[in-house]
Amino acid sequence: MSVFPAVITDSSDVSAWLLLIDAVERLSGARSLEDVIDVVRRAARSISRADGATFVLRDNGLCHYVDEDAIGPLWKGQKFPMSACISGWAMLNRQTAVIPDIYLDPRIPHDAYRPTFVKSLVMVPVGAAAPVAAIGIYWATEHRLGEEEVARLESLARATSTAIANVALKDSLSQAAETAQAQAGEIRALLDKTVSETAHRLKVEEQLRHSQKMEAIGNLTGGLAHDFNNLLAIITGNLDMLNELPQASAEVRELTRDALDAALRGAELTRSLLAFARRQPLAPRRIGINAVITSVVRLLQRSLGEAIELELRLAPNLWPVLADPAQLESAIANLANNARDAMPKGGRIVIATCNAHLDADYASMHVDVIPGPYVAVEFSDSGTGMAPEVASRIFEPFFTTKSEGKGTGLGLAMVFGFMRQSGGHINVYSEPGRGTTFRLYLPRAVAEGEALEQSAAAVQPLRGAGEVVLVVDDNDAVRQTAVRQLRSLGYRVVEAMTAAAAMEILLNGEVALLFTDIVLRDGMGGVELARQATARWPMLRVLLTSGYSEMQLDDGAEPPPGARLLSKPYRLDDLMRAVREALDA
Repeated sequence: MSVFPAVITDSSDVSAWLLLIDAVERLSGARSLEDVIDVVRRAARSISRADGATFVLRDNGLCHYVDEDAIGPLWKGQKFPMSACISGWAMLNRQTAVIPDIYLDPRIPHDAYRPTFVKSLVMVPVGAAAPVAAIGIYWATEHRLGEEEVARLESLARATSTAIANVALKDSLSQAAETAQAQAGEIRALLDKTVSETAHRLKVEEQLRHSQKMEAIGNLTGGLAHDFNNLLAIITGNLDMLNELPQASAEVRELTRDALDAALRGAELTRSLLAFARRQPLAPRRIGINAVITSVVRLLQRSLGEAIELELRLAPNLWPVLADPAQLESAIANLANNARDAMPKGGRIVIATCNAHLDADYASMHVDVIPGPYVAVEFSDSGTGMAPEVASRIFEPFFTTKSEGKGTGLGLAMVFGFMRQSGGHINVYSEPGRGTTFRLYLPRAVAEGEALEQSAAAVQPLRGAGEVVLVVDDNDAVRQTAVRQLRSLGYRVVEAMTAAAAMEILLNGEVALLFTDIVLRDGMGGVELARQATARWPMLRVLLTSGYSEMQLDDGAEPPPGARLLSKPYRLDDLMRAVREALDA
């Protein structure tokens, strides 16, 4: 039977992301606040498959329910004190309110809701620092939102905040133009200012559209990579078990090794996708960029060949940065490989470093930049260069100008994802026939941290000695594979599909390690399960696992102290080492 439906679990999720992308594009073209409100109220309801949606504006100390799209009347045109409604709570606390049952939540004014159809709701503030509005979504029956549904609504809220700011800027430009006509003596100066501001606005809008597009693609890509990692976990786990069977012939072992190699190449592809989606695991520490570059260049010189000259211009007294040195080395190597392919007949690569300060003017033109001190790495080549339409897309996953079989189109996407995940920024300048320059900016490390280039001691992997491990995963195939692997390693294993079932098993007091997937679709998630379990049984050890390669936390919950993460897909040796380390911690 085909496993394809297990990969695309619900086409409606993909449809919802596509609806979000469409809404973001329409918001970027909105010309008035009324246009923004009309797009948002319709998009919020369709993206969430809800029974109603409202748009609420902050009006001094009041919440003004400006417009709605619902199966029944709500509060259109009415105003309420911010302290007396859930939209006010969301704006004052700058938090999304997710309420499966409004009559069980003390923040809800029940009398105001009884005449309506509303049973469940979510209220999302618009504007991170100082919310100016809120988006309300309602259901007539009890509805529990998943993490991706909340993420989509919060992405819509961020795009709405940007659109409102753009509308305000457009209004101010329009007023400036009217004043210029009225004041003939100053019309030249005002027109020059308007042209400059319009050019700035257009560039900012283009940056915003690109950033929002990359975010939406990243969310979709990360979700698909998670599903593939679940499948690869089953494949690699069972192949490892097959390879360990004493009755396996040499031919069977050779076949399983080939299959494992292919599965691991698939895992590398999903890691690349997770890197672009900013969901790869990082191990940041205080490092010196010059030392990292010097180390990786020794390896690069051999792979680049004699036809390419490599020059270093490393500034002294560089500030330290907080970054993952292995991922920084990978980023430099990806840029070098890209430059090599752009210089088939040889050429020159220059890598330069310096301290830099990105000011507010620069940040206003680049939406992902926070003003402040950075360490800059400039990577230049004398290759063929790129046209503007190519340069604008080079960080998108799977985009490549190379011939078939000469690359996956993921190298520069990985660099982009690493820089964004590290709080940094990357830009590119290129012209056809004049080479390409990448500039990477990593924020200066200002907090006290560990010594530069500190290395971790290796941990000797050991087998089990009969300890009881509880495996929790709502995917039957993934769970059964983990159970078989752990039993082969010498552990006693019990299993559960849900957090509630796991809590029942924990009551017997025999479990030494809780091994749970982070995303459990029936009620409580893995992180909250771990928190509740360790609060009740402090000696319980926790090992979390996820196809996302990072801690996708339940409603912002922090994992319990000492909890570890094992990313899917994992090999038998990886599982053996992670379980032993968790138990011995």
